[in-house]
Parts: sequence; C-alpha cells; structure tokens
Amino acid sequence: MKRLLSHILVVGLLIASAVYPIAHAARLELPTILVDLAHGQQYNGVCAMMSVVPDAYWIILVKDEQQAQQLPECIKNKAYDIVVGDLTALGSGPSIDMVIIGQPVDPLTDAEKEAVANWFGSKDARALWCATDSDYPAQGGNLELAQHICNDLLDYLAQKGFDVKLRSDYVSIEDTKSNAGRSYRVIALVEPAPRYDAELLALGAEKVLMHGPGAVAWVDENGDWHKVTDPNTPETIIPILVTTENGKVVEHQPKNPGEPGEFGYAHQAGETGKFVIMAAEIVKTESGDKVVIVSGESPYFGYQSLVTYSYKGIPLDGPRFFRNLILWATKNYSELKTFKSQMEAIKQAESAAQQAAKQAEEAKQAAEQAAAEAKSYVDSKLGEVQKLVNEVLQQNINQIVDQIKTYVDQKVSNAVNAANAAEASASSAKTFAMGGLVLGIIALLAAALALRKG
Repeated sequence: MKRLLSHILVVGLLIASAVYPIAHAARLELPTILVDLAHGQQYNGVCAMMSVVPDAYWIILVKDEQQAQQLPECIKNKAYDIVVGDLTALGSGPSIDMVIIGQPVDPLTDAEKEAVANWFGSKDARALWCATDSDYPAQGGNLELAQHICNDLLDYLAQKGFDVKLRSDYVSIEDTKSNAGRSYRVIALVEPAPRYDAELLALGAEKVLMHGPGAVAWVDENGDWHKVTDPNTPETIIPILVTTENGKVVEHQPKNPGEPGEFGYAHQAGETGKFVIMAAEIVKTESGDKVVIVSGESPYFGYQSLVTYSYKGIPLDGPRFFRNLILWATKNYSELKTFKSQMEAIKQAESAAQQAAKQAEEAKQAAEQAAAEAKSYVDSKLGEVQKLVNEVLQQNINQIVDQIKTYVDQKVSNAVNAANAAEASASSAKTFAMGGLVLGIIALLAAALALRKG
C-alpha cells in the first residue's frame, strides 16, 4: 500500500511539474534568454532557435494573450516561460542573460528603452542582440522600421553613458558570388576577428544564410558613420559575418529624393568589396563587459532564418553558428572550449600527418634522385666497360682477321703454285704430245712413201 501511494505521489508531482513550471529562482543555473515578439514580429524561426540551444531557458515575450495562444506547440513546449507585456518585464521576474530583439516593426516606448538600459547595466545582463533588415520593402516596408527602432535603442544606450558604437545602416547588401541562386540571398562567411574569444564562433561553422541582409556600421564620438571594415574601427568591435570580395551595396529606399526612406550613412550604392553584415561590440560597464550584437538579418521573423541548415540545395552551418553565438554571448564557454581543444587536436594531427606525408614525399624524391644518380653513374661505368670490351674485342677481331688473312694468303699462294705447276705440267704434256703427233705424221708419211714405191 505504501509503495502504491509513493508511486501515486511521484506521478502527481510529474503532472504538477508539467502543468506548473518550477519556480524561476531554482532554474537560473543555465543561461536565460528573452526573445521579443511584442513589437510586431511573428514566431517563425523561434522554435528552431530553441531546438538548437535546448540547454538554455527561453522566455518568449508576447504583446497579448491572443498572441500567446497563437504560438505553436513547439514553442509552448520548449519555452521556460511565456510573458505577456513588453520589455519593461526586464525589471521583474527571473534574471535575464540575453535579450534578442529581431526585426521590430513597432517602436519601443521610452519606458521600454529605460528598462533595457537598466537591465544592460545590471550584473545579470550579458548580451543584447538587435537584428534588423535590408532597406528592401519587407519588415517595416519603405520606412526601414527595423533599422530605425534598433538604432534608436542603441542611441538611447549611448545617451545613458554606455559606449555603444554599433549601428545598422540603411542599405541592402548583396553578393554576386557567394549566394543561393540570387545575389540578395547572401551566403555569408563566418570570419570573426580573433579577439575576445570570438574565434570560437567559427568552430564547425563556415557559411550562414543571410537572406536579404543590411549592413552594419559604427559611429564615432562626433556622430560620423564608418564601415566596420575601416582601418580606424575600434578593437572592441568584432566583425563576425561578412560577404566575399564580391559584395555589393544596393539602395532600394528612398526610390526618389524626398520619398520615405533613408540613404546609407557609411555605405553608398554601387560600392563593391567585402562588407560586414553582423558584428559584435564589447561594451565595458561598471558591472562587467557586455556584448552588443547588431546584424543585418534576423534569426527569426525573416523570409528564411539564418539558423537554417540548407537552402536551395546548399548545405549551411546555421544551427552550429547560432549555437556558438549564443554560448559565446552568454559566456557559456565550456562546450566551445572543449570543442576548440578537440578541433586543435584534430588540426595538430592533420598537421602532423601532412608533415609526415611531406617528409615521406621528400624521402621519396631523395630516393628517386639517388636512384637516378646511381643509374647515371652505373650507365657511365657501363659505357666505360663497354668501350673497353669493344676495344678488346676489336683487338681480337683484328688478330683473327690477320690470322685468317695469312691463312687465306697461304692457301691462295699454294693454290697459285699448284696451278702454276699444273700449268707447267700441262705445257710439257702439250709439248710432248705435239712432238709425238709430229713423229706420228712423219711415220705415216714414211709409210705412205714406202707403199708408193712398192
């Protein structure tokens, strides 16, 4: 009976924990991230973000209960909390490590900007990410609202004494080489500057989709705008995502002078080269260093999220990059440092293998050279030997020829002598024969005369 009661108690606790979230204070051992959906954004892409970083507490901020009810089950099941209201909620509830404001189209109120500034200066805050858009009519239409709203918030933080320099410029960035079939579908390169541990962002991540991005810029103390690629860019500003050298600045708004929209401040239409479309800034405060991220495209509420792993048949590193970015921004370094050490070990092994292969190739080349030299030496010696053999053979041949010649001469001489002797014999015989013939004729004549007389 006691065992049955204990089982019922356990089941009851599990059901209660599923219906009523555990108290906030007990779950702050992991990074807590607030995603803003209270300023006209839609939820597309949010579930992917949460799935990529499940080891964080996600708080979803919506403007009203109706929006909360419309959230898909994926978000409801993965969210630590769903808060109805606005960014003034940062002043209450759990401690928030990071705030992501993706492509807002409804302006922040003064109270919200003050709440963000107070949170940013607190010991809890670690990172603020304000994601904007290009100047092509999308979120915010031709008024370029996302850029204006994020820049307004960044200006406010600067006015409150925080040295925030990053801004979103009012242009579109395209890439005529690295893209997904169209120059505005930019396949951005993950190339973080190697400072403030930002190199960790590139671990396992090389290419990320930035579908129709804008450019990131920075402002100096005089209010002048600059490209992040400019040589006088402060070291505290870290470029993260960039185009190739085939990047291009395009202006869509305003279409005509005097019409709604802004021209670029640091970037001018028609410029080409490498452009920064996501950057981070390390902002020093009394409560520690904070990270401000500004990007020309958003991880959610965009046409296609940068978290995507594939687009138009092109494999991408969006999930890995997004996870790296969240872990880095919230200073949750353990995984990245372990990953880095493993990557370094792999690189060292690859380097050792390449060095061994190089040494083997050099040894092979040395052996081939030695073999070639040995062959050349042997060939030269064989040539000398052959020459000697030829000389010896030639001497022997000459001797044999002389012997044959002597022999032949002797035989010819003998033959000649024999022929001469035979000729002499033949001549004697001929003479003898002629003599006999003459005698015979005389005898016949004598016989004839004798017969006549008789």
